[in-house]
Amino acid sequence: MGVEPTTREIFDAYIDHSWRSNAKRQRDKGAEFIIGRREGPYMWDRDGEKRVIDCGNAGGVHSLGHRHPAVLSALRGALDGGSDTGLWAIPNYEYLKLQDLLAELAPSPRLNRSVVTLASTISVDLAVSFAFRVTNRRKILAFRHGYHGHTGFAGIVTGSFDEGILEHYNMPRHLSSFFEPYNDIEAVRAKLSDEVAAVILEPMDYENFAPGDADFLLSLQQACREVGALFVLDETRTGLGRTGQLWAAEHFPGLAPDMMITGKGLSGGLYPVSALMTTESIYDRCMNEHKYSYISSLGGNEISCIVAQAVLKESARSELHENVRSMSALLEAGFTDLCNKHSDLVVPGTAFGCIATIACKDPTMGPAFYRAVYDEGVLCHSISYTEPVVLKFFPSLIIDEGVVNEIVAATDRALTSLSR
Repeated sequence: MGVEPTTREIFDAYIDHSWRSNAKRQRDKGAEFIIGRREGPYMWDRDGEKRVIDCGNAGGVHSLGHRHPAVLSALRGALDGGSDTGLWAIPNYEYLKLQDLLAELAPSPRLNRSVVTLASTISVDLAVSFAFRVTNRRKILAFRHGYHGHTGFAGIVTGSFDEGILEHYNMPRHLSSFFEPYNDIEAVRAKLSDEVAAVILEPMDYENFAPGDADFLLSLQQACREVGALFVLDETRTGLGRTGQLWAAEHFPGLAPDMMITGKGLSGGLYPVSALMTTESIYDRCMNEHKYSYISSLGGNEISCIVAQAVLKESARSELHENVRSMSALLEAGFTDLCNKHSDLVVPGTAFGCIATIACKDPTMGPAFYRAVYDEGVLCHSISYTEPVVLKFFPSLIIDEGVVNEIVAATDRALTSLSR
């Protein structure tokens, strides 16, 4: 057998003949890391030289930590029990069980139907298709700096100048429009008309991770109802216990979207799966009035549905939600103390469950801050492209006080090194 390549050699190969921009982006950030062993909130590089706390989690894919025992057991049980991906044209019982569980755990009773897909991007794409059919309109309104995916209609409703790909792929621009800033209902109303089929957004500002205001989200829902547009809530990042409730929507009594998307963490980080949750009337109109309304060779397959059921059961546990709320309070307090200690460099950001930020006084400090924290053993989610420039932390939901203390101590060391 040949000698296994090193981390540096893998990065070099990516830059030479693979996804160059991805490898170069990480190298430029000073986070040249290839995952080797992984467990719970930790990852080790394949060279065995560095351990980091995963505070990126691929936006929530590993919300239950890497290789969660219950999810891993469900996957192994599915494989050992004789399951495979099945055949798309033949109903499978696990799909039905997952649909029923999603309906049982939905934040609103009206979300009692679902379509199971392989990725959130596909679920977004499907939500837009549903909105076009139900309203007979062909325009979607989205937050300018939101993120919903990179393919199909999901790419059309991701308007970020930095992360969006509308211009890059010369996508049709007449199908979407964008509002900004977040939490400004008048900015929405200025773009919302009887031409809009749906409004899609996350219950937080994707760029700076600031949570949505209750008044804003409820007013947006009402504004959609007034003009006959559907309201689509994307809980790809905020769902499955991330905010201290199973769904972020539960923090806003009265919020009842027409469609809701979950994914990323629904996979448990072990097998791809996502779901579009919607109402019975929308589901029947879109799925049951055409023989081939949505076909996917692998979407909703047996193994993915078994894994998703295990994730949902773990994510719905009240003990998990309590842990998220407790660790959020500890993390917020720790970061506040750091901001007081290093007041020349940073100020407090926001905390929304296991979603936390620290804001940079100097907007140019972001990349150096990210790298310094990585050097001290914490791999963060990202830095914001818009002001306020914040360093974004997205830790696993299973962290304990010891891990929180490690994160705070590493960030303290990073700020101390920057102050020098």
